[in-house]
Amino acid sequence: MMGRKQQTKRTKAYPFQGLRVLDFGIGAVGVEISRLFAEYGADVIKVESTANPDFIRTIQPGGMGPPFASSNRSKRSFGVNLKTKQGWKLVRRLVQEADVIVENSASGVMERLGLAYEVVRKINPRVVMMSSQLLGSTGEWSNWVGYGPSSHMVTGLSYLWNDADADHPGGTQNIYPDHLIGRLGALLAVASLIQREKTGIGAHGEIAQFEVPIGLLGDIFLQESLHAGSALPQGNHSVRGAPWGAYPCQGEDEWCVINVGSDDQWQRLRTAMGDPSWARRAAYRSTRGRLEHRAELDRRLGRWTSARTSREVMTVLQEHKIPAGMVQHPRDQAEDPHLAKRGYLRPINQPPLGRLLLEGPAFHGTRLPETIIRPAPALGQHTREVCTGLLNMPEDEVERLVAEGVLEVPEETGTKAE
Repeated sequence: MMGRKQQTKRTKAYPFQGLRVLDFGIGAVGVEISRLFAEYGADVIKVESTANPDFIRTIQPGGMGPPFASSNRSKRSFGVNLKTKQGWKLVRRLVQEADVIVENSASGVMERLGLAYEVVRKINPRVVMMSSQLLGSTGEWSNWVGYGPSSHMVTGLSYLWNDADADHPGGTQNIYPDHLIGRLGALLAVASLIQREKTGIGAHGEIAQFEVPIGLLGDIFLQESLHAGSALPQGNHSVRGAPWGAYPCQGEDEWCVINVGSDDQWQRLRTAMGDPSWARRAAYRSTRGRLEHRAELDRRLGRWTSARTSREVMTVLQEHKIPAGMVQHPRDQAEDPHLAKRGYLRPINQPPLGRLLLEGPAFHGTRLPETIIRPAPALGQHTREVCTGLLNMPEDEVERLVAEGVLEVPEETGTKAE
């Protein structure tokens, strides 16, 4: 029987400890998949170069910004020019040591690099490869290039998210479903690793970004199939009830979302507002009546919310068990007492930016240790470390390849990174 110390040590072990992940990801999907592995113990090596960088590195000068740091924290960076024969051979050696390979480049990129799944599985039959392309790697539109927002028009979201009286789609910069796909990709990779434990053979998983939102819109597609033309833009409204939407609050660009989905909730909303005379109209007593007078209700409720802060509206309505939530700006989230209490806000010292506040894990487990959150690496920060420690290369050979441009290390130091 294990002693208490041994038992505690085992139950708090990182679930991905001992796994090695090669991250060829760019943008959000691929890098989010590998980031989740890194936070729970895997050795994640980001394969990149200045010639073909993760484009998120280029958003801000210096190759480091908050978006890149968030999705690439806790990883190691291996700077290598894959367009050279020697660089390609080194990456092949890393493939031999890998458990998981993650990529989300445009269709055909990995094939052109000589790293398609049919190739890597011959090098390492146990490797699990995760791929994600905007519209998938096959089909009429497989050559589309893009990320989350590029899928909105194909899935129908640009249409459904629009206001009913708008004459053209409003558009959105919301990067959904990038981060959702990243988490589903990590789940699929874990399932494939479990299968590998049983069969000894790896697998290739693929998630097309546009298919996931379409799947989540199943009820709307079902409705449209039964009643053609019934799936229409709703804006912030819903057929489930009224009032329903985002309502203006005190201050500039301050809002609170309120959803009244039943007659009981409407009665509680009346009480929360002090039961004003306008809310006593007989037409408002039923959901059907409130839907018919939705525009009028929105105006009247908006006058009540406009006299209060968004947090005040949210607090009062939640106390009356009415679904309500303030629309938080980043500054609100940074000071949110609930997020702080949950341990979701994670400060980190990110060179060369300084202190950043990052999001923490979205779940907790009694047998899970604290997530590993380290700064994101500079490009090539761990090149020498990977070459000498993992690939057992002599230091003089590493320096020769650095001088020849096959390998890359951070330009600002030219020395071995910590």
